[in-house]
Amino acid sequence: MGLSRQDIARAGLKLLNDVGLNGLTLRLIAEELGVKAPALYWHMKNKQELLDEMATQMVRDAASPEQPQTGDWAESLTRNAKQARAMMLRYRDGAKVFSGTYYTDETLPHEGGLRQLTDAGFPAARAQRVLMTVYSYVVGFTIEEQAVYPVPGERDERYADTGVLSGNVDEAFAAGLELVLAGARTWLS
Repeated sequence: MGLSRQDIARAGLKLLNDVGLNGLTLRLIAEELGVKAPALYWHMKNKQELLDEMATQMVRDAASPEQPQTGDWAESLTRNAKQARAMMLRYRDGAKVFSGTYYTDETLPHEGGLRQLTDAGFPAARAQRVLMTVYSYVVGFTIEEQAVYPVPGERDERYADTGVLSGNVDEAFAAGLELVLAGARTWLS
């Protein structure tokens, strides 16, 4: 049985929790898969292609069967943002893996959200901007969260007295997201 891009991505995600993004190499993944490193280069030219496929695999693994967006557009965006954050938090450095990667599947995961926003009255360009802003907030917040809490529940001692992300992190995330959505609402007026 041949090796696939998905096999490589899954092995990379498995190793990510052990070694983090900085320690992850194609050579280490090859060892995990029991092959020589050149076998991986047949499928992926470099680490960026690996990260693209890993991020796509994260979305595949977290996706539930395609369901129509229901409820208010802001409720749907809130639900989707929370799900995206949870997906990234499943992996050490998960948000860094996800940041700046190219989605490799043919179907885009945000098509339903875009349709819901335009149905709610957002012009297409603004609907795209709303989705990108929410996405950027989720990734950025989660990168910062994973810096402060590299292991869930264990605060990096460097942040001990800074007040950065102290208290309830879920509430902090929700408050920031509400701020972003409040700004988006002004485009409907």
